[in-house]
This record gives sequence, structure tokens and C-alpha cells, in this order.
Amino acid sequence: MNFIRIQFFFLLLSNTLIQPSFSQGEWLDPKPLDSEELKGKVEHDIVVAQDGTGHFKTIGEALDAIRVYLPKPLTVYIRPGIYKEKLVIHGPVTNVNFVGENPENTIITFDDFAAKDNMGTFETYTLKVLGNSLTFKNLTIQNTAGQVGQAVALHAEGDRLVFENCRFLGNQDTMFASGENSRQYYKNCYIEGTIDFIFGSATAVFENCEIHAKSNSYITAASTPAWVEYGYVFKNCRITSAADVSEVYLGRPWRNFAKTVFINTEMPPSIHPKGWHNWGREYAEKTVFYAEYGSYGPGSTKESRAEWTFQLSGDQLPQYHNSLIFSGSNNDADYDGNRWFGYEKDKSFNLEDAWKKDVRNFPQIKPVYASANDDILEVRNQVYKILGDRKLQIDVFAPKRVESLSPGIVMVHGGGWKSGGKELQIPMAMALAGRGFVTAVVEYRLSPEAPYPAGIHDVKEAIRWLKVHANEFGLDSNKVAISGSSAGGQIAALVGLTKSYEYEGESSLEASSIVHAIIDMDGILAFHHPESAEGQVASEWLGGTYGQKPEVWDHASPLYLKHPNFVPMLFINSQYPRFHAGRDELIEKLDAAGVYSEVHTFPESPHPFWLYEPWFQPTVDLMDGFLSKVLNY
Repeated sequence: MNFIRIQFFFLLLSNTLIQPSFSQGEWLDPKPLDSEELKGKVEHDIVVAQDGTGHFKTIGEALDAIRVYLPKPLTVYIRPGIYKEKLVIHGPVTNVNFVGENPENTIITFDDFAAKDNMGTFETYTLKVLGNSLTFKNLTIQNTAGQVGQAVALHAEGDRLVFENCRFLGNQDTMFASGENSRQYYKNCYIEGTIDFIFGSATAVFENCEIHAKSNSYITAASTPAWVEYGYVFKNCRITSAADVSEVYLGRPWRNFAKTVFINTEMPPSIHPKGWHNWGREYAEKTVFYAEYGSYGPGSTKESRAEWTFQLSGDQLPQYHNSLIFSGSNNDADYDGNRWFGYEKDKSFNLEDAWKKDVRNFPQIKPVYASANDDILEVRNQVYKILGDRKLQIDVFAPKRVESLSPGIVMVHGGGWKSGGKELQIPMAMALAGRGFVTAVVEYRLSPEAPYPAGIHDVKEAIRWLKVHANEFGLDSNKVAISGSSAGGQIAALVGLTKSYEYEGESSLEASSIVHAIIDMDGILAFHHPESAEGQVASEWLGGTYGQKPEVWDHASPLYLKHPNFVPMLFINSQYPRFHAGRDELIEKLDAAGVYSEVHTFPESPHPFWLYEPWFQPTVDLMDGFLSKVLNY
């Protein structure tokens, strides 16, 4: 696949999160434009408003005015309204963002259906997208024909298409996601229908979406070409169904090489135990690829699945990284754009790149991936804190079969306070959940988004959230520990040793953020210290150098706390002294206070040893053994 083409796709994705809003001054009072006079000439942003307060009253007029093959992106802002228009975005229309106010009040609708004038399925669309490098945000696209057979809402065949926070409403054949060379990305969307309501040949990823079945039927009908590696991939989605629905299949093959995969998807009781249907063609069972990983909920009974389908292993999950799905080879482009909410996302710390670096000096290492475990309850991407449009999330893993309440561990990822993500902690979280702990991995704000102490406030709020929801997970809220690795170790130590308001932040949750034990894996305890080598990354998080802000550097250092709330601590370290700066002095303070601590060092180990075997399992053993002592479980 052409590298420039790949890079352009990811550049497009990055643009979806950084466009200005309706409040931009120039667009509060736009002057109406003549679509006939300007046909094919407009290169600037456009406002569409039915009441005449925009440049155009209809979306169709705006499409006619846009210059084809735009040299740089423009945005079409669509103000609230119900736009009854049958629209085609032709192939030469590229590099455009279509942004509504929200999907509840910005609606594109039409009502054609296949039997009407014998037009056939593929002419029933409300919106037909043939252009490339297009994004759609905060819109509803619907077909209101009703229960009359095939009636498409979205017909998408272009390449590099992104749909975010959109709703797709219809019945049979709601979404035609097709095109053998088409790559499509759906994020935080709602898709409903009756029969085969997501169908076609595209390579498409659906992430954090709700898929709603309105009748006993089939969700997907992929027609993936034999030579295309990926078809439909659903990640962290939620399937729901109408109250009277009792038999829903995840998919059936429209063509014989259909490919559909569900990863970490919640499934209701209406999902048929077999999960998948062969459409009456036994020979297709040998050529299709239908698979699941980490399905959960009443409809996730993998032991009953059709014998010709697959359950992915943890080792296979890296094949479904979005950059691989969309590019066909590993590259530095990030599937979700390189921006979060308008600020640059740092991608420097991730498992794949860390392994590539460390394997040069430690050729025996093997990265550890999470493995599905039927004995563990997985609850993913729960929102624990809302900051305007920003929603911070937490994943919780809990043992299913226990006779008493379980101790808990809140786990904080590393990445130099500027990079990394909660997914880095999931393999260890699942391993410890298998040992009887309720574990929670936390997303928190990093330095590109918000400086210290925002991340501290976030993690403390996550602890409170977990305690508030203790009954849902069988958690003993009086036995909660915190662990962290690298920068996450420093955060874990600071969170665990503090209880004063200045470290707490605002909260409406009626629970304490106090923890009962701390595990620090190669996290520094003092920023300004003879052993510390934290320079630029610390300055970025702390808002300045030590010379500029010495009081902040000390305030963020667990070693220098004026009134620490000492609890038992476990230190697990690599061979590098710089990553335990301040540890020995802090242990002296713990000893003086009569508080238990342990130290374990892995000789000849890389800094992120917890990510790899042969150190992963011994680390889990050390954590389990320490907590069994200090939490008395």
C-alpha cells in the first residue's frame, strides 16, 4: 500500500479533533452566498443553516459550491435542523469535514426504499459518500422509510472516511460500508437496524460504538474480498437489542470470504449462543473468518459458539492494532490521529516501540499481552470523571467466583508523565484479577493536556469512583492498594502518601481516596535528587525547571512531603539507580515511623521490566505476596 496514501489517511484523522467550533467569531454572522455563482469555487469554511443565517440553507448547495480536490481541509458547519435531502458526495470532493452541533438536533434524512419504483437497494441511500479523506461529526443520518425492506441510510465507498459521534438510524440495510479499497473508522457512534444492518466489503473499525438490533436478525453481512486482509472489526463496543428481541446473530456472510471480528464487546442475552450464521452455505464455513476476543455479558458464551468460528488469543491481538488494519504494515501513524482534544498526543511510550528498543540489549525478552479469562469480569471504558468534553475512563477487572469481598489495586501507567495509556497495565491487571484482586487501570491527564497536579487529582478521583462502585465488583473498600510503573510509580507513591486537600482536587463522590498499601515499580521518589536524571520531561509536567519552580518540584516529590500518610510500601526496581531516586531515604522514614516496606531489584533488567517475561510473572508474584501480608487477605 502506498506510504503517502497511508500517511494522508492518518493526517485526515488528526484533523477530526482540532477543528474550531461554531463559536468562532467569523462564523457567527456569515453572509449568504450564491451557490450557482460560486459552484465549485469555495475553498473556505462554510456554515449551513436552514433559517438563512448561514452561507447556504441546504447541505446540497454547500456541496455544489466546494472546490474539488481541495489543497487543504475545509469544514462545513451544519447548524441544527432536520435536513430532508438525498445527498451524494462525489469522488472529486475530498479533504472536507462535516460537523453538526450534536446528533440529536442535526439530522440528515430521506425515505427511499428498494421496492419504490424498483430502484434497488443501492439507490435508497440518504447519504452516499464516494469522495476520499472526509470526516463526519455530531450528525444523525437516517432513512425513515420504515419496515419496507432494504432502505439504506449511509452508503459509504470512499477511502479514509471518519465518522465520530454520529447516529445511523434505519431498519434493513441501514449502513452499506463498502468498497474493496475503502478504509472507514467509526468512533462513539450509534448504529441501529433490523436485518444485515451493517453490510459491505469495506475495511472498517467500529470503536466504542453502540450497535442496536431492533428485531431478531443478523447484525453484519460482510462481503470482504478474498484478497483483503481485514473486514469489519468492532472494538470496545456494546450490543443492545429491543425488549422483544431474543435471537440475534453477530453476522452472516454476504460473500464467501467475509471477515468480521468483535473485540472486548458487551453482548446482551439476545445474542444467539452460536453467535454466527452460515447463511445456509456450509462451504462458506471454510472460507469466512469470524472471531471474538474478550466478549462479555450474557450473550458471550464462547463455549457454545459455532465450531467453525474462532476465539482470538492474547498473542493475536497486536494484529488488530488500528494502524495495522488501516495500513497493512506497522508504521508510526496513529489510527486515532495524533491529537487529543486539540493538543499534541505523545506516542513515544508504547509496548511495541519499547520492546523494539529493549530487545537489542535483552534479546531474551518477550512482551506480555492480555489473555482472555472466563473467570474474570471485564468492565471497560467506564467514565469516572468528566471535564467539559473530556471524559476520563477506567477499566475494571474482577474475579467472578469468590466467597468474600476482594482486595483492590488501582494501577497507574507510566510514560514520562507525557505518554503511555492504561492499556499498558491491562496484562498485569488481568493476571492479578486471576489471583483474586479487583484491579482497575486508570486513564489520567498527561503533561501535553494539563500540568501537575491534574494527574494526581484524576487518580485520586478514580480511587473514589472505584470505592463508590465497590459492590458492583465485590471490592473490599477497606483493602485498596495503588500500584504504578515508572512515572506511574511516582504518581502512585504521591497519591498513596497524601490526604490533604491540596492533593485531592474537587470531587462530588462520597468516598475517600486513601489507600492502604503502595507498590512502586521503578518510579522516582524525588525529582531534585543526586540520583535523579529527570530533566525535560519533569519540566514539562511540573510547569518549569527546578530553577524556575523549586517549590513545585518538591511538592510533587513523595520524599519531601511535609506530612506524609505512611502506609506499607513495596519497591520493585530495575538495575538502573536513576529510577529509584529517593527510595532509600524514604525507606528510612518508613522505618522510623514503624511502617513495613520491602525492596526487590531485578539485576540485568530493562527499565520497563514489568512489560516483559522473564520478569512479568515474578513481578506479579511479588505484588501478590506483599499485599497478602499487609492487607491480611
